[in-house]
Amino acid sequence: MDTDRSVITSEDVQQSVSRIRRPDDRAQEIARAALDLFVTKGFAATKLEDVAKAASVSKGLPYLYFKNKEELFKAVITEAIGGPLAEAAEMIDRFEGSTEDMLRELVAGFRAFEESPAGGVVKLILAEAGNFPDVARFYCTHFDVSGRDLFIRTLRRGVDRGEFRPLADLEMAAILVVQPLAMFSVWKRSLAPFDPAMPVDSDRFYAAHLDFVLKGLRA
Repeated sequence: MDTDRSVITSEDVQQSVSRIRRPDDRAQEIARAALDLFVTKGFAATKLEDVAKAASVSKGLPYLYFKNKEELFKAVITEAIGGPLAEAAEMIDRFEGSTEDMLRELVAGFRAFEESPAGGVVKLILAEAGNFPDVARFYCTHFDVSGRDLFIRTLRRGVDRGEFRPLADLEMAAILVVQPLAMFSVWKRSLAPFDPAMPVDSDRFYAAHLDFVLKGLRA
């Protein structure tokens, strides 16, 4: 059954991100450097001293902005996901075409994020969730729920306009649309390099995903 939650707009997402984004440019530089290191070396293997060196700042400066690596991890998530999420929300607010095209745009935006250097943060969050539950809760509260709601809004729009068939559970339908995208991102960065029988083909995956989803949604 669809949940009775208020619609999350691009303004809501921007406000949520701005509340947790640190305004200092130096802090953002440190977070960007940490993102690159966390994704390439792993969270556990990266020291704050490594981050300071990559950001070209003094060894002790990261501690002025982040009391520990866990707080830096939260800043990395905000830096990586906040912007793309706000852009997606703004696209949905302004989109005037068909809902099918809007869903294509939403998935294309996810792909652009997933294929960027920041895309590796998805695998990083999943890998470290059990070790850092507070970070996992932070991600779910500020980003996962907002991202899922963008897909819920898209599906609801399609149903209301008669473009998509009635859906008994919009929230679960949205999960069924978005989770394969996240899992593809994780698979590309984990098992795919070791599976010669299934080489990575992003064009093939995204085309098949949209074909499968849209055929199941059309009225």
